[in-house]
Amino acid sequence: MPPFMHAYTAHTYALMRIVTGFLFLWHGTQKLVGVPLPPPQVPSFVIAIAGPIELIGGTLVMIGLFGGGGRRSSVAA
Repeated sequence: MPPFMHAYTAHTYALMRIVTGFLFLWHGTQKLVGVPLPPPQVPSFVIAIAGPIELIGGTLVMIGLFGGGGRRSSVAA
């Protein structure tokens, strides 16, 4: 990574975490609630299993529960 980008490591990590978590949250909401569009034609057990996993997992990823802090220890001060 170029040296000028080290200052933005934490911000980039947070942005990627929020976007990824939002996408999981969006797909989980689509499967469980049908918003904004009804889910595609898939077996009901897939919706019953994947929907809550995506909804809860996406929320946890967004708030950074399983983040681990990124690669801050390898960044030279």
